[in-house]
Amino acid sequence: MEKRILPAPRRGAVTAPASKSLVHRLFLCAALGRGETVVRCGDLSRDAAATLRCLEALGAEVRTEGDEARIRGPEAWRTGADLPCGESGAALRFLLPLLGALGLEARLLPEGSLARRPLSPLWELLEARGMALRREGDAVRCAGRLRAGAYALPGNVSSQFVSGLLFALPLLAGDSELTVTGPLGSADYVNLTEEALRRCGVRLERRGQTWRVPGGQTYAPPPALTAEGDWSAAAFFLCMGALSPAGITVRGLDPASGQGDRRVLDLLRAAGAAVTVSEAGITARRGALRPFAFDADPCPDLVPPLAVLAAACPGESRITGAGRLRLKESDRLRTTAALLKALGGAAEETAEGLVIRGGKPLSGGEADAFGDHRIAMAAALAACACRGAVTLRGAESVEKSYPRFWGDFDALEMVT
Repeated sequence: MEKRILPAPRRGAVTAPASKSLVHRLFLCAALGRGETVVRCGDLSRDAAATLRCLEALGAEVRTEGDEARIRGPEAWRTGADLPCGESGAALRFLLPLLGALGLEARLLPEGSLARRPLSPLWELLEARGMALRREGDAVRCAGRLRAGAYALPGNVSSQFVSGLLFALPLLAGDSELTVTGPLGSADYVNLTEEALRRCGVRLERRGQTWRVPGGQTYAPPPALTAEGDWSAAAFFLCMGALSPAGITVRGLDPASGQGDRRVLDLLRAAGAAVTVSEAGITARRGALRPFAFDADPCPDLVPPLAVLAAACPGESRITGAGRLRLKESDRLRTTAALLKALGGAAEETAEGLVIRGGKPLSGGEADAFGDHRIAMAAALAACACRGAVTLRGAESVEKSYPRFWGDFDALEMVT
């Protein structure tokens, strides 16, 4: 889908969608429990819908009604199922060890760039602990049952590997221990997993980067679970506010959230934006913008919106610690730089980040989302700093994480 975005700052208010990261986790916890659990999840993103389809294929009962999903775990899990993971890395990486914990045969079916994203070293660890895995084209076929014991993973590949094991290990017959070696990238996502597990009655004992996980546990989710607002999605609107003298307010966010992308507030202030937190929501307005430095290792999803904001800040801004973005829906360092260059900005890639030289208005022009939802949303943000219109190819890619994005964006008022 091609979309023409008119150039101008925006003003108004939006309500943040439910956290996609939390929704995946709550869906899994609900399906692993007994009885029906209502998950208040807002509009279903394409990724979240993929997780539900996989759970249905495994025998869970799922009904979606408005902004809720009603999930009942099966009496007996279905083996031999095909699991349509779509492009959801969470669905694939969370389910793979869970299938081993449940002793189920299945075929996981990733699509698009997900089929090329790495599963090592999780793959080798699962095979060493009792699973049999093999590639069938893009699909992954798994069988066997995981054994309890000592598990270890490096922390610099994917926090989703760690989360997947934390979902699986409580279901094993014996006690296990999971140790993460080296710095743990995106550690806050693992904290979200721990939070979801504890809400659903699962016991973990953590010391540093080692988790002791008692075996033989039963998931016990409450009758209803609610996913809080998504800071990753809200960051685009907060950065739009930082480009607008009138500002933008985002409702539905928890300032004390465990989501790592709440750091956007500190980064907006570092860039000179005016940020206020009130009962009405969180508001960002334009201030005396200045260049900033950003270590993206704890929160790499903030790179596209902050790179666009940097293009509006006079001087040179640097983003580091973002090498893992090369393995997302697109090579997100390359495509973020390409977006800015296509619209008249100055951005250079480094091995692990970006250098952006900003301060003059972007020109506008034609841009490509590269099939990446965050690049599409970054293009909308960029239009708020352009002299001319932006014509975006692939605008529909926002459906992966934020289906109502364009409706929320178009409802904002242009500041002229």
